[in-house]
Amino acid sequence: MGCPILDDAIVAGVLGSSVESHVTTNIVPGFDSCDFVDSAGTDFGITRQSGAFGPADAAGAAALAVKYIPQLPDEARAQIDTLSQIGIKIAVPGYQLTPVDGVGDAALWVKTELVPGSFKDSLLVQHGTDAFAFDTDDSPEAQSKLTALAQAVLSSQ
Repeated sequence: MGCPILDDAIVAGVLGSSVESHVTTNIVPGFDSCDFVDSAGTDFGITRQSGAFGPADAAGAAALAVKYIPQLPDEARAQIDTLSQIGIKIAVPGYQLTPVDGVGDAALWVKTELVPGSFKDSLLVQHGTDAFAFDTDDSPEAQSKLTALAQAVLSSQ
């Protein structure tokens, strides 16, 4: 069974490498999750939550941060409104948050320190009522690859 979010061939083209996909069985209605491992062994995760945002829900980078990073410390919540100003970075213990322009209706780049010195990079995207998360291990090309994956997914919706 292939990934319901994006075809393996498209992911391989975006990453410039053959990929092996792994689909996580949808145990919660509205959630789809796929992992793609490239020829170098790097894992790229893509998750979609259908209907994540209703018409009355807040939107934008700040809403993505509040909704998908509930463990943010209180000091970060005090700074969340500044996320509406594209390009403003917020650094709080364990996280760096940066709004991203030009991807979906709203997007947020999140660098998470898993343990001291080990980071995970994620791109959270709102597209209509759906939310997407793209993630991989931290690397210099992570943001460009995750952005390209996001653009490929959004163009296929």
